[in-house]
Amino acid sequence: MTNIKQNMSGRRLYFTLIVIFNFYFFLSAQVKNNELIGEVQFYADVMMNAEDIAHRQRAALQFYPLLMQLLQQNQSFDDDYAGLRWISRKYSEDKNFRIFSWYVPVNNEENRYYGILQTKEGKLFELKDGFKTTDELDADVEEFDSRNWPGAMYYNIMDVTDANGEKYYLLFGINRWNPMENIKIADVLFFTKSGEPVFGKEVFYKNEPGGKVTKLNRLLVKYSADATVTLNYNPGMEMIVMDHLVPRMSRLKGESTVLVPDGSYSGYILKNGIWEYVDKLYTEILDEAPRPRPVMEGRKNTNIFGKSRKQK
Repeated sequence: MTNIKQNMSGRRLYFTLIVIFNFYFFLSAQVKNNELIGEVQFYADVMMNAEDIAHRQRAALQFYPLLMQLLQQNQSFDDDYAGLRWISRKYSEDKNFRIFSWYVPVNNEENRYYGILQTKEGKLFELKDGFKTTDELDADVEEFDSRNWPGAMYYNIMDVTDANGEKYYLLFGINRWNPMENIKIADVLFFTKSGEPVFGKEVFYKNEPGGKVTKLNRLLVKYSADATVTLNYNPGMEMIVMDHLVPRMSRLKGESTVLVPDGSYSGYILKNGIWEYVDKLYTEILDEAPRPRPVMEGRKNTNIFGKSRKQK
């Protein structure tokens, strides 16, 4: 009887030790994970916000491998890493993947873009920027893979299904091309049967005079860096809406003519998985690029100099 009690006590002690060990292991792993997240957030902050370009570049060298290490952990896809507010983190609507994207200045004239695509299964694809190595004349008709990615910082991802029931995704982003010009991009992402990401697909159609149809793999809108330009899906209108641009003399040093919005809009509407061009959605032609708010709004009883009008 004494031996039975001793065996039971030994088993209780054994299981108690196992529980304590597992709890310690879990707690230790959680502490290390939190420390890693803290490091990633720190270097992201320096990388995106430091005034000295050299500091941003040094932080970028630390940030990238640390983020990869973080994403390689089990169940990392379920954590949105909200603390990384200085870079873009966008999920597809079906939650099949997400893309982290950001940029780092190379010098005062150029930025380099970086990205990581993570699938819900945990597979990671490094996105290597090859945008500026592509001929600008072919940039909207080329097909790219993750090793030659048209780099951008994404602000929206939209799921689309074509006429054959195959899914692709629209990626809306911005590339700060140079000090004088930005590029807004509406790219197309799809996956091969082996699960590899491909950027660019012939889904944008524009009818030209004479019955010709221009087919594009992506939309690219280059415009003045000091202008505000729209390129995004508008749920209310159920179409992609984009500013119509016109040439203007640049106010930026080193550039003679740039493109700015004139107040009119065009777009693309989805029909059987294809986006068809629509000209002049609605028009408000202005002599200059539209202001975000009318100058006199909220000052109806003042003149253009801000002084009170005399009451009649």
